[in-house]
Amino acid sequence: TESCIISVGPYQTLTFRPPPQGMESVPHTDLREDPDFEPPVGFPKYSANYGIHISMYISDFAQTYKKAQELNVLYVNPRFMRRAFTLEEATSDCMFRILDIVDPENPTSGKPLLSLEHEVRSVVKTDGRLYKSCPFDEIPEQCQG
Repeated sequence: TESCIISVGPYQTLTFRPPPQGMESVPHTDLREDPDFEPPVGFPKYSANYGIHISMYISDFAQTYKKAQELNVLYVNPRFMRRAFTLEEATSDCMFRILDIVDPENPTSGKPLLSLEHEVRSVVKTDGRLYKSCPFDEIPEQCQG
């Protein structure tokens, strides 16, 4: 079977495979309007995703956030209480989200390569200790300040 394996962080990979035979695609999002959600002034109003999401732990949190911002793929899911609209909020929460995967060489092509919500997490907190939900027993060397 064809597959594409991508390293996404310390000790983590994502494996992509074609959809099962007979299916053109497999939906990963279930977007719904949330009438109670009002973003801070100056930020877009996002639909809530009730589809699946994945979590990944990365070593260079701030740089990854800035790249996601540059590619215009940052996302705030109103159904969750932690909502990172800025790098400062993301750093404080040790996480931010993206919904669409785009071609980084052509991010404005108009169509995402894949819509799949990613919760991008920092391995460490701002004080350098291991983030509470991080699945690693120790902080990987590449994540140490």
